Amino acid sequence: MTDDFRSTCPPAPNARGWRGRVFRASVAGVGALAVAVSVSLMTNNTASAKTSEVVLTPVESTFTDQSQPTRTHDRESYSGISGSRKSAYLKFDGSVLKGKTIVSASLKLAVISTTATSGGVEVHPSASSWSAKTLTANNRPADSALRLNSAIVRSIAGETVSIPISDVSTLSGGQFALRLSHSQKYITGAFGKKGSAAPRITIVVQNAPATSLPTASPWGNKVFAHYFPPYPVSIDNKDPQKDYYAANYLSPSGEGGKHAVYGGLLRDRPEGRAPIPSAGWKLEDMKTEVRQAKAAGIDGFTLNIMSASGRNWDAGVDLMNAADELGGFSVVPNLDASAGIVAQPVPVVAARLATIYSHKSAYTVGGTPVLSSFKAEGKSVAWWSDLIQTLKSEHGISTKFIAVFLNASDANMRAFAPISYGFGNWGTRTADSIARAPNYAAKAHALGKKWMAPVAVQDARPRNFLYAEANNTETLRTGWASAISTGADAIQLATWNDYSESTSFAPSDAHGSTFLDISARFVDWFHTGKQPAITQDALFVTHRIQRTSAVSQLGLKAMSPTLGGMSTRPRDTVEVLGYLAKPATVTVTVGSKITTFSAPAGVWSSTVPLGTGTIAATATRAGRPVASVVSPHPVVARPLTTDMQYYGASSLDR
Repeated sequence: MTDDFRSTCPPAPNARGWRGRVFRASVAGVGALAVAVSVSLMTNNTASAKTSEVVLTPVESTFTDQSQPTRTHDRESYSGISGSRKSAYLKFDGSVLKGKTIVSASLKLAVISTTATSGGVEVHPSASSWSAKTLTANNRPADSALRLNSAIVRSIAGETVSIPISDVSTLSGGQFALRLSHSQKYITGAFGKKGSAAPRITIVVQNAPATSLPTASPWGNKVFAHYFPPYPVSIDNKDPQKDYYAANYLSPSGEGGKHAVYGGLLRDRPEGRAPIPSAGWKLEDMKTEVRQAKAAGIDGFTLNIMSASGRNWDAGVDLMNAADELGGFSVVPNLDASAGIVAQPVPVVAARLATIYSHKSAYTVGGTPVLSSFKAEGKSVAWWSDLIQTLKSEHGISTKFIAVFLNASDANMRAFAPISYGFGNWGTRTADSIARAPNYAAKAHALGKKWMAPVAVQDARPRNFLYAEANNTETLRTGWASAISTGADAIQLATWNDYSESTSFAPSDAHGSTFLDISARFVDWFHTGKQPAITQDALFVTHRIQRTSAVSQLGLKAMSPTLGGMSTRPRDTVEVLGYLAKPATVTVTVGSKITTFSAPAGVWSSTVPLGTGTIAATATRAGRPVASVVSPHPVVARPLTTDMQYYGASSLDR
């Protein structure tokens, strides 16, 4: 396919400097992916840099046991780990990696025995100065709390487990070492260390110079955010302390008590603003949201079209007018096949879409308007074909159709291929499910179609008593890495503002600009095909405001971490994510507990247990603070309602 996926509007300006954005594009290479995706970074649209695999086995392997603090274990035929006493140590000679860019890595262990009942193997960096002949629990190197794997793998006796190494920054072209432990406190386990049972680390390296990384794909490498009309900045132009959000959506007794059983419809809302003394306040609010998205580097919105009239339809028209007026921002109509709009006669739907396409901000590819969808499989291929043909015959509008599925199965892709320009998927919301997903981009490309990849923060639905365990920002970072590494042609952030499912990227009361700030370097990376260098320091903290086992004051039913049939073990953690220009000391405060880490340059993250009180983090270098953040959301022991979303705070959100 030769069409460029470019808007008739100019692309959104690169907004480095937005809220202190500090990520500058460079040709430094791929570097460390701070997420668990073991695939090479390439697209199918350009000449990709060649990659190869390097397999290393340890030059030394042993373990320590705190119950035997002076004993060495190098003569044992196995290595042991546990949740409290034993740590395994592996030392590698990485000289063959010199001059090569590391793309991904995974560690394989042959499990001999284990008492683990769930995932928990953790991989940490270690100093390499130890010798297996003399290493004991008493003289072992200082433990690093930095965890190199995002995906938490379960050991199974008699099987070989593969652990993706998400942070490859500590692997080097010299000697490097790893420490293995387990997050389950009282488990024990053993894995082989000799012959065919020896641990091995498989490292994918890029042999070509870093400057040969792919540049923007022919589709334009556009980043869209899914706009959900029911939740604009303001519903009634009132003081945010007593507006419709406060009185009816966030309050357990709101809207006549119809949301009381689950404690209110929402747990978050758009950042509030003072009433606007103008009849045009709805348009002004839409301009605010367009400006926020543009400043974050987002190219446009995919506008969810739910109805042919009413407040949601009017909000969509306001959005089109705002994008027209501001310029440099595009909108793709996204027909929601799960909503009432598709119950209308096809000619009515076509006429409504023609209204959207009359705006200059409507997105086009090579001059042809683009039509997208939500749950494309909710209507038949024949129905969509009829709509596309009616747009052309009745309104003179040809379209390029992007079928976004809830289930991007091979069968759905094949069925929709004859009428589609591209495909997309709504996506899953756990880091593990994203990392294990097939390469959808490759499947789409094999059918000659473009691929719009989903990227999401989290998903928590009080009304349904369900949530997906996002593991702080791991789902967000894994989604971005998957989209970049598998060769997606465009991105859909799901969503900009659906507060009923806690999926919003937009600046909000619960997370400010945190998720946009974190995504900024990924947006630049996707736009340019080059990983941005970090030239200034930033810290981000994410946490819940209650433990997952907390009982609400209202006695509400607990939420289950099984949204979409996926189950990831819930965790009660505070994550500190750092974008650090140089190594620094990071101090994390959770209530009265203080934890200090030595953090390397680059993308760094670590977690500490969630506790009640105020959460803060500071990065210092040479005794001087270089970045600091205090979460405005204290953690409580007994919350009013049940709230499984992750809150966030950013040092850049000033």
